Amino acid sequence: MKPEEKNNCKRSKSAKKFPRMFNNASNFIAVYTVFCILRIMREQLCLEAMLDYMGTYLKIVESNNPLLKESVFKALSMISIKKIYEDAML
Repeated sequence: MKPEEKNNCKRSKSAKKFPRMFNNASNFIAVYTVFCILRIMREQLCLEAMLDYMGTYLKIVESNNPLLKESVFKALSMISIKKIYEDAML
């Protein structure tokens, strides 16, 4: 894509809602890939299997990096998860 074409592209509403989450291409690709894996897992195995996988994966990450867990939980306690959901569903 040419530089002048980039300026003419319209960004989706969702991309505007989550600027901190997608502040670079690597973050965007990583988050999108995880969501795709979970979606396919839900479709092929069922919602319960997807939730079990997610729970197990989180336990492994949290047990191997308690500082990360503490930091993320502290940050999440300062924001409204309900509002994030509601904003995304608009």
